[in-house]
Amino acid sequence: MYVVIAGGGRLGASLAAWLISGGHEVSVVDFDRAACVRLDETLGSVSVLGNCIEAEALARAGTNRADVFAATTRDDGVNMVACQLARHHFGVSRTMSVVNNRDNADLFGLLGIGASVDVTNLVLGGFQEGFSTRGMMHLMPMTSIDGKTLVSVKIPPIAGTEERLLGRIPLPEGTLVTLVITRDGSVSIPTAETTIKAGDEIVVVTTATAEEELREVLIGPLVE
Repeated sequence: MYVVIAGGGRLGASLAAWLISGGHEVSVVDFDRAACVRLDETLGSVSVLGNCIEAEALARAGTNRADVFAATTRDDGVNMVACQLARHHFGVSRTMSVVNNRDNADLFGLLGIGASVDVTNLVLGGFQEGFSTRGMMHLMPMTSIDGKTLVSVKIPPIAGTEERLLGRIPLPEGTLVTLVITRDGSVSIPTAETTIKAGDEIVVVTTATAEEELREVLIGPLVE
């Protein structure tokens, strides 16, 4: 998969490193020469010096062949314009963006940006997780799918048998497992034949009403 990232700050650099570790090809567009130098020193020749809201810079990054375009700057206006350029000028079908001001979340959806990550909700989710003992971390609300949320569940050693086939786990209705990160760090798109083991982390699309049932199915009942 080829991904173009707008913004080479801490978030953009971390996303690029994660994608590269998974074997994907990445280009990062940033107007700050120092940021580009840091990226190239750390990750190899991945940076493109330029303004991510200018078509010329995005063209040099190879946006015309990108499978995914991700905007990670701290300016929502820049993120919106960059994603719109990627979609309508370069024909990128999958765009996603950070939303720094949660008041702009609906606008990102109206503009057709496929996935928007609300920074406020992420920070709030981190605090909520700190107060929680329920074994489930909220990653983000799915703004493009009403009522859905993305959660991460770490399978503990006490969660039933050592191995279970995903297709045989009675997941709640409307729940979809989208990613499995095994205990050895490999990442895969799951199927019904995927084996789930203690220590694995599962990323799931679910609803607030199904969370308790999901937690019990994957982890076991909560013991106060």
